[in-house]
Formats: sequence, C-alpha cells, structure tokens
Amino acid sequence: MKEPHEQYSYIIFDLDGTLVDTCPDLVKTVQYIIKKYQFEEKSYEFIRGCIGGGARNILLRVLGTDKSALIDSELLPLFSEYYTAHCADTSKVYPGVIDILDYYQQCNKRLAVATFKIRSATEKIFQKFGLMKYFDVIVTADDVDKPKPDPDCILKILDFYGCNKTEAILVGDTKTDYLTGRNAGIDVCMVTYGYGEKSALQNFTPLYLIDDITEIKSVIK
Repeated sequence: MKEPHEQYSYIIFDLDGTLVDTCPDLVKTVQYIIKKYQFEEKSYEFIRGCIGGGARNILLRVLGTDKSALIDSELLPLFSEYYTAHCADTSKVYPGVIDILDYYQQCNKRLAVATFKIRSATEKIFQKFGLMKYFDVIVTADDVDKPKPDPDCILKILDFYGCNKTEAILVGDTKTDYLTGRNAGIDVCMVTYGYGEKSALQNFTPLYLIDDITEIKSVIK
C-alpha cells in the first residue's frame, strides 16, 4: 500500500458492490424472470457470480448467449420494470460507507458516482438510504452512449468538474471498474468486499486495494 495522497480532490464511486450491496434485489429480479419464463432454475450463488456489467450482461451470463435476441426484445424491459420496483427492498449500504461519505464531505472533497445501473433504480436506492446529498453528479447507464468499461462515464464527471485527471480517483469492486478507470486515465482503488474476487483483483495490480471502505483513509487524505 502506498502512502495516502492529498492530490485526490475528486472521488468517483461505483455503486453496486462498492457503496451498496444490491445483490439480493438483483438476484430476486433474475429469479423472477426465470420463473416467469420457466427457464432452468439457477442457484443464488450462481446468479450472484454473474452480477456485473449491467442487466444485459447479467442475463446473458445466467441464461446464455443463445437467448440474446429474447433478452434484447423482452427480458431487458421486464428486468428494468421489475428491478426498479424492487431495487431497494433488501439492498443495504455497506458498513462504514456513510461515515466515509460524511468524512470526505467535511474534508471538502467532491464526490461523484459512475454506475452501470439505470437512473430510475439508482435514484430510488439513493433516496431510500439518504445518499443523494453527498454527490455532486451521478452518471448512470442512461447517461452515456458507451457504458463501462468505456471511459465515457468518467470523462463526463471530469468534464463536469473541469478538473485534471491526476486529481481524481475511481473506487470500485470489479474488473469492469478497474478497466473503466484505466481507460479514463485516472487512478483506481479497488475494494475486495464487493462482487469481484480478491485474487482476481490482485492480478490487475490496481494502485490501491482495500478490504474495508474505512481503509480508504489510508489512500486519500
């Protein structure tokens, strides 16, 4: 672990697996679709392992690429409708997240979110947990032409602030987040408590790797 830096004035967070554990409601949505269409049942752990990269990628991993046409025509709209209605039923903010957001807000850091989640669900989750007040800008999958790992979401945030890339850092939990940050040319801090396997994250050799969100104070002063 390198010494903490004062250079980071802009902290960009991923949502799923970083700020909020949204896994239970995502799994429930996939299970709803499987039951409705009478697809082969999948275990909770299998579906959990498919989370990441947006709804379409989740469905492709769970149901198979042979169902891509059906996913695009019927299942994605159904996923969005059901998930938006139930996205905050059992999801929970990770321990320590609120304290960290309070801390950096008091330190006058500027906070943003870059997520692969659709805006309707993102805002519903943030409103339930009182997260909206912490962030200057939230970029969702609905706000970009090319979602993660394309850097569009990060570049939008940097443009919003008018800051240099060296002043910003992305905090995320998966390979997709790592690639998004690197593609945007900013530093990345990976967390191991989310949806990415720790061993896999270590192989990416991110600049920072933390096991608990409170450890971010050792990264960003």
